[in-house]
Amino acid sequence: MNFNQRLVLAFVAPAVLFVAGLGGSIWSLTQTQSQFDRYINTEQAVASGVQEMYAQGLQMGQALRNIVLDPSNPQAFKNLEAAREAFDAAHKGTLEAARDTPAQAALAPLAGLRAEQAKAQDKVLTLVKTSAAEAVAALNAEETPAWRKLRGALLEQVKASRELSAQTHTAVNASADRARVVALSLALLAVAVAVGLGFMVVRTLRQELGGDPAAARQAVHRIADGDLTGTMPESAYPHSLVGALATMQNAMRALVGQVHQSSQGIEVASSEIARGNQDLSSRTEQTASNLQETAASMEQLTGTVRQSADSA
Repeated sequence: MNFNQRLVLAFVAPAVLFVAGLGGSIWSLTQTQSQFDRYINTEQAVASGVQEMYAQGLQMGQALRNIVLDPSNPQAFKNLEAAREAFDAAHKGTLEAARDTPAQAALAPLAGLRAEQAKAQDKVLTLVKTSAAEAVAALNAEETPAWRKLRGALLEQVKASRELSAQTHTAVNASADRARVVALSLALLAVAVAVGLGFMVVRTLRQELGGDPAAARQAVHRIADGDLTGTMPESAYPHSLVGALATMQNAMRALVGQVHQSSQGIEVASSEIARGNQDLSSRTEQTASNLQETAASMEQLTGTVRQSADSA
Protein backbone atom coordinates (compact mmCIF):
# COMPACT_ATOMS: atom_id res chain seq x y z
CA MET A 1 0.00 0.00 0.00
CA ASN A 2 1.55 3.27 -1.10
CA PHE A 3 1.50 6.60 0.70
CA ASN A 4 -1.53 8.01 -1.14
CA GLN A 5 -3.56 4.87 -0.49
CA ARG A 6 -2.74 5.05 3.21
CA LEU A 7 -3.82 8.67 3.37
CA VAL A 8 -7.09 7.86 1.58
CA LEU A 9 -7.68 4.94 3.95
CA ALA A 10 -6.98 7.15 6.97
CA PHE A 11 -9.74 9.54 5.89
CA VAL A 12 -12.22 7.12 4.31
CA ALA A 13 -12.35 4.42 7.00
CA PRO A 14 -13.42 6.72 9.89
CA ALA A 15 -15.87 8.46 7.56
CA VAL A 16 -17.44 5.12 6.58
CA LEU A 17 -17.72 4.07 10.21
CA PHE A 18 -19.23 7.43 11.11
CA VAL A 19 -21.78 7.14 8.32
CA ALA A 20 -22.54 3.56 9.39
CA GLY A 21 -23.02 4.68 12.99
CA LEU A 22 -25.23 7.55 11.89
CA GLY A 23 -27.23 5.25 9.62
CA GLY A 24 -27.61 2.70 12.40
CA SER A 25 -28.75 5.39 14.81
CA ILE A 26 -31.27 6.74 12.31
CA TRP A 27 -32.54 3.23 11.59
CA SER A 28 -32.88 2.45 15.31
CA LEU A 29 -34.60 5.77 15.86
CA THR A 30 -36.99 4.99 13.01
CA GLN A 31 -37.74 1.59 14.50
CA THR A 32 -38.32 3.11 17.91
CA GLN A 33 -40.56 5.76 16.40
CA SER A 34 -42.49 3.06 14.55
CA GLN A 35 -42.97 1.09 17.78
CA PHE A 36 -44.06 4.22 19.59
CA ASP A 37 -46.52 5.10 16.83
CA ARG A 38 -47.92 1.57 16.93
CA TYR A 39 -48.21 1.86 20.69
CA ILE A 40 -50.10 5.16 20.40
CA ASN A 41 -52.32 3.97 17.55
CA THR A 42 -53.09 0.50 18.93
CA GLU A 43 -52.25 -0.30 22.52
CA GLN A 44 -52.85 3.17 23.87
CA ALA A 45 -55.93 3.66 21.70
CA VAL A 46 -57.37 0.33 22.87
CA ALA A 47 -56.63 1.15 26.50
CA SER A 48 -58.26 4.57 26.17
CA GLY A 49 -61.26 3.08 24.38
CA VAL A 50 -61.79 0.43 27.06
CA GLN A 51 -61.54 3.03 29.80
CA GLU A 52 -64.02 5.21 27.93
CA MET A 53 -66.45 2.30 27.61
CA TYR A 54 -66.12 1.63 31.33
CA ALA A 55 -66.78 5.27 32.14
CA GLN A 56 -69.81 5.41 29.84
CA GLY A 57 -71.10 2.17 31.34
CA LEU A 58 -71.05 3.83 34.75
CA GLN A 59 -72.81 6.85 33.25
CA MET A 60 -75.50 4.61 31.74
CA GLY A 61 -76.08 2.89 35.08
CA GLN A 62 -76.35 6.22 36.91
CA ALA A 63 -78.66 7.69 34.28
CA LEU A 64 -80.89 4.57 34.30
CA ARG A 65 -81.22 4.72 38.08
CA ASN A 66 -82.11 8.38 37.91
CA ILE A 67 -84.86 7.47 35.45
CA VAL A 68 -86.18 4.78 37.78
CA LEU A 69 -86.17 7.24 40.69
CA ASP A 70 -87.78 10.05 38.65
CA PRO A 71 -89.36 8.93 35.38
CA SER A 72 -90.45 12.53 34.69
CA ASN A 73 -86.86 13.82 34.57
CA PRO A 74 -86.06 14.38 30.86
CA GLN A 75 -82.41 15.10 31.54
CA ALA A 76 -81.94 11.59 32.84
CA PHE A 77 -83.22 10.20 29.53
CA LYS A 78 -80.84 12.53 27.63
CA ASN A 79 -77.95 11.45 29.81
CA LEU A 80 -78.73 7.79 29.21
CA GLU A 81 -78.97 8.27 25.46
CA ALA A 82 -75.72 10.25 25.37
CA ALA A 83 -73.94 7.61 27.43
CA ARG A 84 -75.22 4.87 25.11
CA GLU A 85 -74.00 6.71 22.02
CA ALA A 86 -70.65 7.45 23.61
CA PHE A 87 -70.26 3.80 24.64
CA ASP A 88 -71.08 2.60 21.14
CA ALA A 89 -68.68 5.12 19.60
CA ALA A 90 -65.91 4.09 22.00
CA HIS A 91 -66.63 0.43 21.29
CA LYS A 92 -66.45 0.99 17.53
CA GLY A 93 -63.24 3.02 17.78
CA THR A 94 -61.63 0.42 20.02
CA LEU A 95 -62.45 -2.40 17.63
CA GLU A 96 -61.03 -0.35 14.76
CA ALA A 97 -57.81 0.28 16.68
CA ALA A 98 -57.50 -3.39 17.67
CA ARG A 99 -57.98 -4.72 14.15
CA ASP A 100 -55.37 -7.35 13.21
CA THR A 101 -53.92 -7.30 16.74
CA PRO A 102 -54.09 -9.83 19.58
CA ALA A 103 -56.53 -7.51 21.37
CA GLN A 104 -59.15 -7.99 18.64
CA ALA A 105 -60.08 -11.48 19.83
CA ALA A 106 -60.19 -10.35 23.46
CA LEU A 107 -62.58 -7.51 22.61
CA ALA A 108 -64.98 -9.72 20.64
CA PRO A 109 -67.13 -10.81 23.64
CA LEU A 110 -67.88 -7.19 24.57
CA ALA A 111 -70.45 -6.85 21.80
CA GLY A 112 -72.58 -9.70 23.16
CA LEU A 113 -72.33 -8.48 26.76
CA ARG A 114 -73.26 -4.97 25.70
CA ALA A 115 -76.24 -6.30 23.71
CA GLU A 116 -77.42 -8.22 26.78
CA GLN A 117 -77.13 -5.11 28.93
CA ALA A 118 -78.90 -2.95 26.32
CA LYS A 119 -81.74 -5.47 26.24
CA ALA A 120 -82.07 -5.29 30.04
CA GLN A 121 -81.96 -1.47 29.94
CA ASP A 122 -84.72 -1.35 27.33
CA LYS A 123 -86.83 -3.63 29.52
CA VAL A 124 -86.33 -1.33 32.51
CA LEU A 125 -87.27 1.70 30.38
CA THR A 126 -90.43 -0.05 29.24
CA LEU A 127 -91.45 -1.08 32.77
CA VAL A 128 -90.75 2.33 34.28
CA LYS A 129 -93.63 3.73 32.26
CA THR A 130 -96.15 1.38 33.90
CA SER A 131 -94.72 0.16 37.21
CA ALA A 132 -91.79 1.59 39.13
CA ALA A 133 -91.61 -1.51 41.32
CA GLU A 134 -91.29 -3.85 38.36
CA ALA A 135 -88.71 -1.50 36.83
CA VAL A 136 -86.66 -1.64 40.03
CA ALA A 137 -86.95 -5.42 40.09
CA ALA A 138 -85.82 -5.69 36.47
CA LEU A 139 -82.98 -3.27 37.19
CA ASN A 140 -81.71 -5.37 40.05
CA ALA A 141 -82.40 -8.77 38.52
CA GLU A 142 -81.34 -8.24 34.92
CA GLU A 143 -79.62 -4.94 34.17
CA THR A 144 -77.27 -4.92 37.14
CA PRO A 145 -75.99 -8.49 36.57
CA ALA A 146 -75.59 -7.73 32.86
CA TRP A 147 -73.58 -4.61 33.73
CA ARG A 148 -71.45 -6.58 36.19
CA LYS A 149 -70.56 -9.07 33.48
CA LEU A 150 -69.75 -6.25 31.07
CA ARG A 151 -67.81 -4.39 33.74
CA GLY A 152 -65.80 -7.51 34.56
CA ALA A 153 -64.90 -7.96 30.92
CA LEU A 154 -64.00 -4.26 30.66
CA LEU A 155 -61.82 -4.41 33.75
CA GLU A 156 -60.07 -7.47 32.35
CA GLN A 157 -59.40 -5.53 29.17
CA VAL A 158 -58.14 -2.56 31.20
CA LYS A 159 -55.75 -4.86 33.03
CA ALA A 160 -54.63 -6.53 29.81
CA SER A 161 -54.17 -3.14 28.16
CA ARG A 162 -52.01 -1.95 31.04
CA GLU A 163 -49.89 -5.09 30.87
CA LEU A 164 -49.54 -4.75 27.09
CA SER A 165 -48.65 -1.08 27.47
CA ALA A 166 -46.01 -1.99 30.02
CA GLN A 167 -44.60 -4.64 27.68
CA THR A 168 -44.58 -2.21 24.78
CA HIS A 169 -42.94 0.42 26.94
CA THR A 170 -40.27 -2.09 27.95
CA ALA A 171 -39.74 -3.14 24.33
CA VAL A 172 -39.40 0.48 23.20
CA ASN A 173 -36.91 1.18 25.98
CA ALA A 174 -34.96 -1.96 25.08
CA SER A 175 -34.90 -0.91 21.43
CA ALA A 176 -33.70 2.57 22.39
CA ASP A 177 -31.02 1.02 24.62
CA ARG A 178 -29.86 -1.21 21.77
CA ALA A 179 -29.75 1.81 19.47
CA ARG A 180 -27.62 3.69 21.98
CA VAL A 181 -25.30 0.72 22.42
CA VAL A 182 -24.92 0.26 18.66
CA ALA A 183 -24.32 3.97 18.09
CA LEU A 184 -21.84 4.16 20.97
CA SER A 185 -20.05 1.02 19.80
CA LEU A 186 -19.72 2.32 16.25
CA ALA A 187 -18.57 5.70 17.57
CA LEU A 188 -15.91 4.05 19.74
CA LEU A 189 -14.89 1.84 16.84
CA ALA A 190 -14.61 4.89 14.59
CA VAL A 191 -12.47 6.66 17.18
CA ALA A 192 -10.24 3.58 17.59
CA VAL A 193 -9.85 3.18 13.83
CA ALA A 194 -9.16 6.91 13.43
CA VAL A 195 -6.49 6.78 16.16
CA GLY A 196 -4.93 3.64 14.68
CA LEU A 197 -4.89 5.05 11.17
CA GLY A 198 -3.56 8.34 12.55
CA PHE A 199 -0.61 6.51 14.06
CA MET A 200 -0.15 4.66 10.77
CA VAL A 201 -0.10 7.95 8.84
CA VAL A 202 2.37 9.48 11.31
CA ARG A 203 4.63 6.45 11.02
CA THR A 204 4.33 6.54 7.23
CA LEU A 205 5.21 10.22 7.17
CA ARG A 206 8.24 9.56 9.34
CA GLN A 207 9.35 6.74 7.09
CA GLU A 208 8.79 8.76 3.92
CA LEU A 209 10.10 12.13 5.13
CA GLY A 210 12.55 10.99 7.79
CA GLY A 211 12.26 14.20 9.78
CA ASP A 212 10.66 17.61 10.00
CA PRO A 213 9.50 18.80 6.55
CA ALA A 214 10.59 22.36 7.44
CA ALA A 215 14.17 21.18 8.14
CA ALA A 216 14.18 19.26 4.87
CA ARG A 217 12.99 22.33 2.99
CA GLN A 218 15.71 24.50 4.54
CA ALA A 219 18.34 21.91 3.63
CA VAL A 220 17.14 21.83 0.01
CA HIS A 221 17.30 25.65 -0.21
CA ARG A 222 20.82 25.62 1.30
CA ILE A 223 22.05 23.01 -1.17
CA ALA A 224 20.39 24.90 -4.05
CA ASP A 225 22.33 28.02 -2.99
CA GLY A 226 25.56 26.04 -3.21
CA ASP A 227 26.18 25.63 0.51
CA LEU A 228 27.30 22.07 1.14
CA THR A 229 28.77 22.75 4.59
CA GLY A 230 25.49 22.57 6.51
CA THR A 231 24.47 19.65 8.68
CA MET A 232 21.47 17.59 7.59
CA PRO A 233 18.84 16.62 10.20
CA GLU A 234 19.40 13.21 11.70
CA SER A 235 17.04 10.52 10.44
CA ALA A 236 16.52 6.95 11.54
CA TYR A 237 15.25 6.04 8.06
CA PRO A 238 18.08 6.08 5.48
CA HIS A 239 15.64 5.60 2.58
CA SER A 240 13.52 8.60 3.54
CA LEU A 241 13.57 12.06 1.95
CA VAL A 242 15.91 13.46 4.59
CA GLY A 243 18.17 10.40 4.26
CA ALA A 244 18.25 10.81 0.47
CA LEU A 245 19.11 14.51 0.87
CA ALA A 246 21.95 13.62 3.24
CA THR A 247 23.25 11.04 0.74
CA MET A 248 22.99 13.58 -2.07
CA GLN A 249 24.85 16.23 -0.03
CA ASN A 250 27.65 13.77 0.79
CA ALA A 251 27.89 12.73 -2.87
CA MET A 252 28.02 16.37 -3.97
CA ARG A 253 30.71 17.09 -1.38
CA ALA A 254 32.77 14.18 -2.71
CA LEU A 255 32.24 15.35 -6.29
CA VAL A 256 33.26 18.91 -5.47
CA GLY A 257 36.35 17.54 -3.66
CA GLN A 258 37.31 15.49 -6.71
CA VAL A 259 36.81 18.49 -8.98
CA HIS A 260 38.97 20.58 -6.66
CA GLN A 261 41.74 18.00 -6.66
CA SER A 262 41.54 17.73 -10.45
CA SER A 263 41.73 21.50 -10.81
CA GLN A 264 44.81 21.58 -8.57
CA GLY A 265 46.45 18.87 -10.69
CA ILE A 266 45.64 20.82 -13.84
CA GLU A 267 47.14 23.96 -12.29
CA VAL A 268 50.38 22.15 -11.41
CA ALA A 269 50.59 20.64 -14.89
CA SER A 270 49.97 24.03 -16.45
CA SER A 271 52.75 25.57 -14.34
CA GLU A 272 55.18 22.84 -15.36
CA ILE A 273 54.23 23.24 -19.02
CA ALA A 274 54.73 27.00 -18.73
CA ARG A 275 58.17 26.50 -17.18
CA GLY A 276 59.08 23.97 -19.85
CA ASN A 277 58.03 26.37 -22.56
CA GLN A 278 60.08 29.13 -21.00
CA ASP A 279 63.16 26.86 -20.78
CA LEU A 280 62.67 25.76 -24.35
CA SER A 281 62.41 29.37 -25.44
CA SER A 282 65.63 30.22 -23.62
CA ARG A 283 67.45 27.28 -25.20
CA THR A 284 66.10 28.20 -28.62
CA GLU A 285 67.37 31.74 -28.21
CA GLN A 286 70.78 30.44 -27.07
CA THR A 287 70.96 28.10 -30.03
CA ALA A 288 70.06 30.90 -32.40
CA SER A 289 72.80 33.06 -30.89
CA ASN A 290 75.29 30.25 -31.24
CA LEU A 291 74.24 29.77 -34.84
CA GLN A 292 74.75 33.47 -35.52
CA GLU A 293 78.23 33.32 -33.98
CA THR A 294 78.98 30.23 -36.02
CA ALA A 295 77.80 31.97 -39.18
CA ALA A 296 79.96 34.95 -38.42
CA SER A 297 82.91 32.72 -37.83
CA MET A 298 82.23 30.94 -41.12
CA GLU A 299 82.05 34.22 -42.98
CA GLN A 300 85.33 35.29 -41.40
CA LEU A 301 86.88 31.97 -42.30
CA THR A 302 85.55 32.25 -45.82
CA GLY A 303 87.05 35.72 -46.13
CA THR A 304 90.38 34.50 -44.87
CA VAL A 305 90.39 31.59 -47.28
CA ARG A 306 89.49 33.88 -50.16
CA GLN A 307 92.35 36.26 -49.24
CA SER A 308 94.77 33.36 -49.07
CA ALA A 309 93.67 32.22 -52.51
CA ASP A 310 94.07 35.65 -53.96
CA SER A 311 97.55 35.96 -52.48
CA ALA A 312 98.65 32.74 -53.97
